[in-house]
Amino acid sequence: MLSAVQLASYDNKALQLVDSSSDSLVYQPADYKVSVTRISYRTTLKDGSPITASGVIFLPEQAATHKPYPLLSFQHPTAFSNAEIPTGYNYGSASFSYQLYFATNGYIVTSPDYVGYGDASTTPHNYEHEQSLAQATIDMLLATKAYLAQQQISWNDQIFLAGYSEGGYATLSTQKLIERNYGSSLKLAGSSCGAGPYAMPAFFRYVTQNTTAGGVANQIYAWQTLSYNRIYSLNKPISYFFKAPYAELITQSLDNARTILLSFDQICTDEFLADVRNPASAFSQALDDNDLTDWSTPTATQFIHSQEDEIVPFLTSQQTYSAMRQRGSRNLNLVPIKTGGHVPTEVVFMNRSLSWFEQLRNQ
Repeated sequence: MLSAVQLASYDNKALQLVDSSSDSLVYQPADYKVSVTRISYRTTLKDGSPITASGVIFLPEQAATHKPYPLLSFQHPTAFSNAEIPTGYNYGSASFSYQLYFATNGYIVTSPDYVGYGDASTTPHNYEHEQSLAQATIDMLLATKAYLAQQQISWNDQIFLAGYSEGGYATLSTQKLIERNYGSSLKLAGSSCGAGPYAMPAFFRYVTQNTTAGGVANQIYAWQTLSYNRIYSLNKPISYFFKAPYAELITQSLDNARTILLSFDQICTDEFLADVRNPASAFSQALDDNDLTDWSTPTATQFIHSQEDEIVPFLTSQQTYSAMRQRGSRNLNLVPIKTGGHVPTEVVFMNRSLSWFEQLRNQ
């Protein structure tokens, strides 16, 4: 940890005035008060070079209890600007966030910005890249542990992971890397992953061979395509991936991709579509490098996903669950949500995650 600055401190009276974002998400501040601290810390890029990153810690406190809380790492979903990341929120007055939701249910919440945002915003964000997301999240967890020790704040040594969409993918990526390299210092008690593209080759084959939603979905898929082009030094021009006039629009600004209402496969070139279908192509190898189906976990893990998700198809959770079970993961749950789009199901995910963590936590 490099630095820590308190951004806000909300007493219980302020928390009682906060409105939940949804009637189905019960927000009960009870007798809590919560402080919010911004921290800067060191992490590493894909090539191993160091970089300063940032995130926030939500620290709950209750007058009536002195029991230590568990630690919950919350990975945010796709953010299109610094205003949508944890350190970018307006903390001038108490307002609803998922971090605050978990904090007022008795969890110390740590939430990384990821590289590409906050203190690390001068570096491009490696969108849906396993190693980048996992390393930044783990180093944020380690920095949070150092901060808690420095402040002499006790906790119960349980660590939970939760995230939705890109945050769901970041969560499972983090879990995999923790179990591989950090198991002695970070003890996982449970992980809840929502609507992430974990089965990456299957995900990209689906969105390039089926009719997709257009609009913001095109921005997301194009962003990942061009991120992998950069990360893996494929060095292809944008016109290699996308037809005219869409290549020109995306060259001007990636944001323009969300104005394209066609299905994603209709804006892709035949050469790119062939690359996705060809397991030996450089792009398919990049997809393989970010696939999360080829391992097993002892950690209690659940996948929550709507069967009607129009952005990240349900098959990504279904295939990952099946593959990890076949590899020996016995403590997995697949929670299919029958109805609901990608964004509305985020609320259901938070509710189900908290209920499940409450069963796993040390009371």
